[in-house]
Amino acid sequence: MKERIRHSFLKHFDPEQDLIGVALLLAMFLAVNCISMTSVLHNSQPGHENFWSAVAGMLLLAGFIPLFLLPRFNFGFLVGVSFYGTIAGFVWITYFTQSSYDHALARWSAAASLLLFLLPLLFQDTRLLRSFTLSPGAMNRLVVLLLCFAAAALAWNCYYGVALVGIQEAEQLRSTFVRPAVLNYLTGSVVGAVLPFAFAYFAWQRRYVLAAVAILLIVSFYPALLNKTVLLAVVWLPLLFFLFRVFEPRRATVLALLIPMAMGLMLYALLPPDSLPGHLAKYLYGYTNVRMFAFPSIAMDRYSDFFASHELTHFCQVGIVRAIKGCQYAYQLGVEMEAHYHLGNLNASLFATEGTASVGPIWAPLSALLCGLIVSVGNSVSARLPPPLIAASAGLVLQALLNVPLSAGLLSNGLFVLLLLWSVTPRPLPNAAISGRAPADQAAPSLTGG
Repeated sequence: MKERIRHSFLKHFDPEQDLIGVALLLAMFLAVNCISMTSVLHNSQPGHENFWSAVAGMLLLAGFIPLFLLPRFNFGFLVGVSFYGTIAGFVWITYFTQSSYDHALARWSAAASLLLFLLPLLFQDTRLLRSFTLSPGAMNRLVVLLLCFAAAALAWNCYYGVALVGIQEAEQLRSTFVRPAVLNYLTGSVVGAVLPFAFAYFAWQRRYVLAAVAILLIVSFYPALLNKTVLLAVVWLPLLFFLFRVFEPRRATVLALLIPMAMGLMLYALLPPDSLPGHLAKYLYGYTNVRMFAFPSIAMDRYSDFFASHELTHFCQVGIVRAIKGCQYAYQLGVEMEAHYHLGNLNASLFATEGTASVGPIWAPLSALLCGLIVSVGNSVSARLPPPLIAASAGLVLQALLNVPLSAGLLSNGLFVLLLLWSVTPRPLPNAAISGRAPADQAAPSLTGG
């Protein structure tokens, strides 16, 4: 019966109407993003002399929307829409910032960088010539083993200190827990890739107890890491999985960004600030609209300002380059930014670090093209995997990419490990909803929607 209903729906489905729906959602996302940035910046009001110039700049950026309508959903689409919001936020800021750099050049550089970044990211979907995938049974055993490995990594982290404190106190205590570098790399991959993948993998098979164990393990890292991201995972990963199960994946991608942003704005504006709901709304607004969406754009503004008057890094922030030729800056550029702007450890995405900081605004688009080619490997290794698994397993990696250099995202935040996990996942991935819990080694059709 379900298959007949689905077949009837697809038979009468209008692809053109779907493109119109995705386009409208992207336009709404662009508009709400600007409203959110205005709320955060406070000075980009309609009365500002540059307000209508900024609106015109957003209309030009709306020209990117047709680019997102051409490809089917893939990992690159998920990353591309997220960075589309970041670049739009940065372009909006350049019309109102007090920072000293060539704002017009920065805007055109950011737009060109976004274009060259998106081209391979959206359209490179070459299948690997010899992809090695596990059988469903072997994959099940591997993911269970990874849960055990994550528990061991949690215990190792706890050995170096734990603190059951609130979020405000966590900011101050986080740097007091010193761990070996190898443990930091391992933990980043476990929290950023292994456990989100385990959650998505088991949730797709409707093995909800094991999916819940994966989420519980992520949250259990909070007393050791004192990182808000692990708390976010409780809501963020199930939300992504739900949206991508219910909606067409391109729509789900935009909704996953639009819904938290719009809710943060509305609740912050409507609820009484002194009430308990008002305090909760303030926290939601602070994390989503400020930290999750505005800060990656603000970081680009600060990096543009800093490197307009300081020597470029020429990629010396990357460990292997630093080891060969040295570097005049701290190991993490965020430390330099904190000392200069006092906004905390202000790390930034590939557009700011591998782009503006490393080669300057003129050559930044070519750097973005190379980064797009690297990230587009995710399209190849995740081909034919179900969109809910792709989105939920990449949920924390995606947030990292918006806030750290690509080199750090690959090695320190789990992107490389996630690509490995995707590459060995069986195709098609058995789905308990379809296979009726077939034997572990029996493949079943999967819904990979596009």
